[in-house]
Amino acid sequence: MKFQNAATGVKRIFTAEILKLISAIVTIIALVMTIVTVAAASANSQGGTIAAGVGTVVLIAAAAILALIGGIMALVGIINVSKDESAFKTALILVIISLIAAVVGGIFSRNTTVYSICQIIQNLMSIFVTVFVIKGITNLAEKTGNDEIAQQGKNLLTIIVVFYALSLIANILVLVFGGMFASVIGGVIAVVALVLNIIAYIVYLSLLNKGKNMLAE
Repeated sequence: MKFQNAATGVKRIFTAEILKLISAIVTIIALVMTIVTVAAASANSQGGTIAAGVGTVVLIAAAAILALIGGIMALVGIINVSKDESAFKTALILVIISLIAAVVGGIFSRNTTVYSICQIIQNLMSIFVTVFVIKGITNLAEKTGNDEIAQQGKNLLTIIVVFYALSLIANILVLVFGGMFASVIGGVIAVVALVLNIIAYIVYLSLLNKGKNMLAE
């Protein structure tokens, strides 16, 4: 095994992305339940509103925990791989910027403008991190002489960028509508954004899995 750090890191990133994928799916379910809650409230169905509301809170909490674990694991994985591949050093810097934006957004959560800007920065950093991770795996494939994975990485990079760009546009529209849970329209747009994210995750995971297997050889 030529790149021990990279092998360990990519494996952790792969596991982290699985957790984040599950988190995204759970969040979609929570958003659908939010829409049901709003509809039930409009129909004056108190029982339906309470049931959907409680279920939504539980699912959002579960999704947040999974996302947190996945985020920490991905960070550790990127640190591991950065010891063998420079593209992951750039990804690490972008992750740090995203974390700073998250902290600032949390501190100024009552300031809609600052919070929205921080959300956009986090979304952008997420896209860029993914791009540099794919670039890093492509570089590792070229170093190990695996032309097939190297070419797949280049092809998938274009697909990933397109899906994440569409997702980012959807997320910006959510912010324009006043937040993810502010209205039924905002909720529907948020679901579209998350579906796009899940598609991107699946494509991304396929490359991570191949990269993990390649580095394990």
